[in-house]
Amino acid sequence: MKFDLKKAFLVFALQLMCGMTFAQSCPEPPASSEPKQVAAPVQEGVIYEIVDEQAEFPGGKEVMFKYLKDNLKYPEIAEEMGIEGKCYLKFIVSARGEVSNVKIMRGVTDCPECDKEAIRLVKGMPKWKSGKINGKDVNSYYTLPVTFRLQ
Repeated sequence: MKFDLKKAFLVFALQLMCGMTFAQSCPEPPASSEPKQVAAPVQEGVIYEIVDEQAEFPGGKEVMFKYLKDNLKYPEIAEEMGIEGKCYLKFIVSARGEVSNVKIMRGVTDCPECDKEAIRLVKGMPKWKSGKINGKDVNSYYTLPVTFRLQ
């Protein structure tokens, strides 16, 4: 086997460059004299998508699902046609816990009656525990799926 000095030198140079590249450390960012950014103050009348504490049905999710189950009136036409599905609603829970602006985000396929029933259910809900930002009650959006399933 013949020793090739050029190839050996190229391999050595390549290893040296790779080793130096991976051995470099990232420099520390310079210390900033600026104070840390503080959360924006809560604004009156704004409806928040993201909150520190999500709005909650009184008693929690288990109680909410029981409310939905106990109060849902399966539309007769949907029952006759064997229609099942899920309706996604988006609504506002005010800083006072009131539910408003109930809208269908995605309804049950071929069943506008199911969508109307889901809206009726949500509009009839009792006051909620409102969402919070920095410990303050705020208006916030809530998305809720309502499932229609024949038994």
